[in-house]
Amino acid sequence: MQSSVDDSRLPADLRAAYFDDASRLALRDLVATGFREIRIPQEAVQPYYNALVSVYNAAALPARDTVVDVYRIHTFALPATRSLYLVVGLNEVWAHRLTHDSLPTGNILVDRLVTDFALSVDIVDTLFTGDLLIVLRSAEPLNMAALAPQFRQASGVHSANPDTRIGDGNDIGGERDDATRLAYSVGYGDCPAGCIARRFYHFAIHDDGTVEYLGASGSPPPQPGSP
Repeated sequence: MQSSVDDSRLPADLRAAYFDDASRLALRDLVATGFREIRIPQEAVQPYYNALVSVYNAAALPARDTVVDVYRIHTFALPATRSLYLVVGLNEVWAHRLTHDSLPTGNILVDRLVTDFALSVDIVDTLFTGDLLIVLRSAEPLNMAALAPQFRQASGVHSANPDTRIGDGNDIGGERDDATRLAYSVGYGDCPAGCIARRFYHFAIHDDGTVEYLGASGSPPPQPGSP
């Protein structure tokens, strides 16, 4: 059916969620080609965002309700695009200042990274080793696998890594060729250890605004709300 990329009918929280989804889909494509930059190019994100909005707006397709309203499918949080964590020695003064969102911290490198990439402190904890665990969150989706190593040069930083989610769950796969193709999937069955079963719903979104439902595949559909 003919659809639209007009996102004005989407609730604000859903627009934000689809932007995160589109950024992650774009980053997956880029990383597969050796991409190592921190910021995700908007020109790589926009086609996926438009495709997600087009599926949402394709109200006449029954499968649209399945992925949007019944299962509410979004990308699984891999790769990490919103947060990273630092493990820092307890005696580092700059780290204590950072935990209070106090800039400048006294560490020029940390101050630059926090400012340039609009980072804020999300979680602070003291580990059994006595070190500080600091989780930083970004205001926009970023390639955390490229950003986190920048912090390893700061004094007292024992480790700095993307705050990667473990387990498995629902996801959206994407690829772009003659059309933008989205594979919404529902994972179920012991997903903390890796979903045993997965049901896919396939869509092709064409440049002329047409949304085509290509059918389902994989495991039988689970009951909504099933673990």
